[in-house]
Amino acid sequence: MRLLVFATGTLNTCFLPVAVNWMRATRPDIDVRIVLSQAATGFVSPAALATLSGRAVAIDAWDDPVITADGPAPHTALTDYDAMLVYPASLNTVSKLHALAGDTPALNAAQCTDNLVVVAPNLPPGAQNNPALTAALNALSSRPNFMVIEPVLRPSASTGADAAVAPPLWDVIAAVDARLGAPLGAVVA
Repeated sequence: MRLLVFATGTLNTCFLPVAVNWMRATRPDIDVRIVLSQAATGFVSPAALATLSGRAVAIDAWDDPVITADGPAPHTALTDYDAMLVYPASLNTVSKLHALAGDTPALNAAQCTDNLVVVAPNLPPGAQNNPALTAALNALSSRPNFMVIEPVLRPSASTGADAAVAPPLWDVIAAVDARLGAPLGAVVA
């Protein structure tokens, strides 16, 4: 299974190295590629993720050398993955996905692929009570190839108030397995 992980700018992005290390240790059937939003680079090191994933990490920009190594239309190469996991998905990224934004290679790929796109929202305190966000998540869920992962409530690191955050990656992978009817990468006869 070829899995594209598109990580965005949230504090929980700092836990991605642990999740990638877990995936490599327990799910060798998953070939993972990581793309970081520019905002995500403030929370996690591309070098650490490259070491743990075993491949270069791209920054989600049209002029990123890792992205452009795929050719002159890198967004089309990103659509070739069996699944795209937007994890964790910031409020900004959820809004862009809902608005059909395609201003970066990964966002463009998410809008254009027929393969599964899994969105795991990781929201600031109070966002989970915003009716516009609820409508956006429902609209994303209604797309045939999209799956929105239910966030879990945890205390915000900045305020202590409840925040709806993405569950651990291993729980998200289990939900994807259930959606696809088999573990990611499993050969189905």
